[in-house]
Amino acid sequence: MGKSLSEKIQEQPIESQIKIENRAKELIAEELNRQKLRLQKQQLKLRARKRKALKPRGVVIFGERKDKTLI
Repeated sequence: MGKSLSEKIQEQPIESQIKIENRAKELIAEELNRQKLRLQKQQLKLRARKRKALKPRGVVIFGERKDKTLI
């Protein structure tokens, strides 16, 4: 059976291990930031939809006849 990723990393020199760990931390931080931005975007869309739903809608009258109003 093959070696796991952590075993392979431990075979590397200490300097490489530190670089790998630092890069992994950077990537994790970027992904968390992306997730946070996606959540904020979804919340913004939801608030916009709610505002549109609550907005009063006016009635447009196109014309009138003696017996009917065309809406």
